[in-house]
Amino acid sequence: MPGYYYQPSATGDDELLISTTDDLGGGMNDRQHPSVLSDKEAQNLQNVDLSLPGQRSRRPGRTLVEDLGAAAIGGMFNFDPQGETANLLVLENTNLKRWTGSGSFVSVSSSLTLSYPNIGFAQSYKTGVGDVALIYTGSGNVQEINGSYTLTDLGDTNTSPPKTPIMAGYRNRVWSLKSDLLYFSSAAPSDYSTAFDRTTNNFRIPCGEERALIPTRDQGLIILGKSQVWAINPSTTPAATDKPEFISNYGCAAGKTAVILGDDIYYFSFDGVRGIKRTEQDKLQYGTSKPVSYRLKSNFETINWAQITKACAVFWDNKYFLALPVSGSTYNNQVWVYWPSSDSWVVLTGWNVAAWSVFKLNGEERLYYGEASADGDVFRAWSGASDSGTAISWIEESRSDNLKQPSIRKIGSELEVVAKPSGNYNITVEGAFDNGSYNSLGTVNVSSGLITFPVTYPVAFTPDSEIREKFHLDSYGPFYTFAYKLSHNAVTTNADDITIYKTQLTAIPEKYESE
Repeated sequence: MPGYYYQPSATGDDELLISTTDDLGGGMNDRQHPSVLSDKEAQNLQNVDLSLPGQRSRRPGRTLVEDLGAAAIGGMFNFDPQGETANLLVLENTNLKRWTGSGSFVSVSSSLTLSYPNIGFAQSYKTGVGDVALIYTGSGNVQEINGSYTLTDLGDTNTSPPKTPIMAGYRNRVWSLKSDLLYFSSAAPSDYSTAFDRTTNNFRIPCGEERALIPTRDQGLIILGKSQVWAINPSTTPAATDKPEFISNYGCAAGKTAVILGDDIYYFSFDGVRGIKRTEQDKLQYGTSKPVSYRLKSNFETINWAQITKACAVFWDNKYFLALPVSGSTYNNQVWVYWPSSDSWVVLTGWNVAAWSVFKLNGEERLYYGEASADGDVFRAWSGASDSGTAISWIEESRSDNLKQPSIRKIGSELEVVAKPSGNYNITVEGAFDNGSYNSLGTVNVSSGLITFPVTYPVAFTPDSEIREKFHLDSYGPFYTFAYKLSHNAVTTNADDITIYKTQLTAIPEKYESE
């Protein structure tokens, strides 16, 4: 476990101050000063994977599935109709295409006029047909696609689905949110173009500008608006006695960030990521509530709020992936990753995400995303050793460590880095003293001891369990605090090639001598 301890030095005359970090499960914290971070926190974790306790690795990359065109991907959806073949549906410009998990994408339609980023998909049931998916936007007519992948325009009448950016399938009905009204269709209709009565079949939900509808197992529908969050648990046949319930004043900034995580719903609000249940529990216990992403202050301050409605998220493999537009970008160009089990965050760079989708192939759930810049690429995410041939810039920047002796200067110090042997890669090691600029300390080569045959003997074999490298810090003089930075930015070939098991800082307290 991470921690501090003391032991006699080799000479027995002085005590060694020792700080060991073998677990960064606390994740990234750029809100607090680096000198007050906990043993498990770091001031910067860029492109780091914290999935396995007791180690941290460079994240997996992305693998190109197919380039579908020159426009940004407008939306993605895993359409899995019962009794039919599951397909990944992708909209690029006016082109709707589908993919079974092998081969190339197949065209469904080339004439859709839907506006990004409001494009969405909702799966529901249709009598006589089976499962269907409704493709919706805030401006165009709702489109229906069936298990045979035939597309139908549902029109725009009092009996058809409203033109809305928010829809959901729930209890064999389709629900649509627009202008503080929640519309619902008849149950399992044979024709969704005649399944609504917009005049009477609706509930008033004063949530503000519509953002998201999230169906739950036993709590009904969660309705997220720009101003407020509400819920309704409708009867089998919705009735006037079904009363909407107010949940929270923390409105939703971007509807596609609302995702179910276990028994909670996470979404991006105007002060960061919030969990509906977690927020309410915090308020009950403490009277105040902080967002789940409270520790990512510096990154939060770079968000381009003019483009925030394009933000999107997904929950996959026990991780919440949130794509955001930052630093003036007009599309999502940064990804935050959250591990609910350890309450930890890291930040990913290099991915421009317009839409996410989880798609199951051969029993394995895989994560995919569509490119947000003007390039219609579809990628498998969290896969491969590089970002489709582009190097992944990996950075681990530690807390500013005072070895639990903030008022005492340290001498005779060294930093040890313990890494996984994996290939002929160099990890750059830098150190900062007393919160100053970083100095180059050297590199750690993580070459394994494996031998490529044929080989000329004699040959030296090295242990394959771990690589250890020590860096002596005496030449930099006495210091109060020390922070290290480990980094790597080169294309590699191994899927799990940069892994740190432990870092350890040792020093001797400088003796105080009075005159």
